[in-house]
Amino acid sequence: MLFKKRPGWLTLERIKVGMADWKLAQNQDTLVTFGLGSCVGLGLLDEKTKSAAMAHIMLPDSKQLRFRQETSPAKFADTAIMIMLKTFEKMGISKQRLKAKIVGGANMFIIARSTATRGNFNVGQRNVAAVKEQLEQTGIPLVGEDTGGSVGRSVEFFAKNGIMRVRTALAGERDI
Repeated sequence: MLFKKRPGWLTLERIKVGMADWKLAQNQDTLVTFGLGSCVGLGLLDEKTKSAAMAHIMLPDSKQLRFRQETSPAKFADTAIMIMLKTFEKMGISKQRLKAKIVGGANMFIIARSTATRGNFNVGQRNVAAVKEQLEQTGIPLVGEDTGGSVGRSVEFFAKNGIMRVRTALAGERDI
């Protein structure tokens, strides 16, 4: 996936990132994703080239047996970050220049558990932890986040300045 070339004047494009998807943007373009509940929106930015990528991550780990045949690497925290880094590398952008922001990871599901049941059923919390772990392992600093809680979010990520605008129904809008 590479940038399409546009001749002439600057054009503004809003690039939609769907669930289990990821996209790239440059300069004046804006990446947008809607309906982040327990999912995590991960934005990576290279300020020097004004190049940005955003993934809409649904689950923390691709290694679980039932997900091995999955075809979309953006669905999982571990594989989404790797595919994004490989693409930046092909563009000549070192991971040392990247900064990250994350949004989402809400607890959207109330699940009754017996005391015999073990494990963390808060998928949002697990997604946030997995994304942070992958960022730490790859040495990419996390410079902003709006995670947790129990409300969904929508996000705009501006490649020109790295601002991530977060919207919620109850809390309005804020920039990170």
